[in-house]
Amino acid sequence: MNQATAFHQRPLLLSRRGLLASMAGTAVVLLAACSGTGAAPGTETGTPAASTVAGTSSPQATTSQSTTAAPGTPPAATALAINFPSAVLPLMPGSTLQVSGMEQTDPFFTASLTATVVAAPAAVLDFYTESFSDQGFKAQPGDAVDGTPLKTFVRANGQEIATISVVQSANTSTYTLGATLLPDSIK
Repeated sequence: MNQATAFHQRPLLLSRRGLLASMAGTAVVLLAACSGTGAAPGTETGTPAASTVAGTSSPQATTSQSTTAAPGTPPAATALAINFPSAVLPLMPGSTLQVSGMEQTDPFFTASLTATVVAAPAAVLDFYTESFSDQGFKAQPGDAVDGTPLKTFVRANGQEIATISVVQSANTSTYTLGATLLPDSIK
């Protein structure tokens, strides 16, 4: 791979790492909320956090915030994280928000949410495929990973990535949205 190709692929690699880190953090927060132990350390709304980009040893400053419902709190009390890009990552109609998070790692923003809805996983994937396509995201090949419905979308020459994954339990689907976005998409 020549140097020019490596340079142009690097933002995509960093944004995927950021997205994966954000989604992993959301999963930890959701699991903590479901188990009644509260949010994981460093994930409370407005708490600064530090992350390390894979392959480097220097920490990179980030701003992170998330929201979760406190144990025993009605689902309506859960709100999207401050400045959450709900135009890019909208809640599917009829959904109940479980957790959301937003993090800035210059120059990207990562946002994620987990919600539940009474719908089949295929209906959830169809809704978000249409939503992301309408926003200029291009669907990538594949609709599942290890049997779990998952779809990835990209735009801005691969610098922006959005994903949707869905797990079904009885007639309820729990889905997680994640995105790595450029600052202009947050405005």
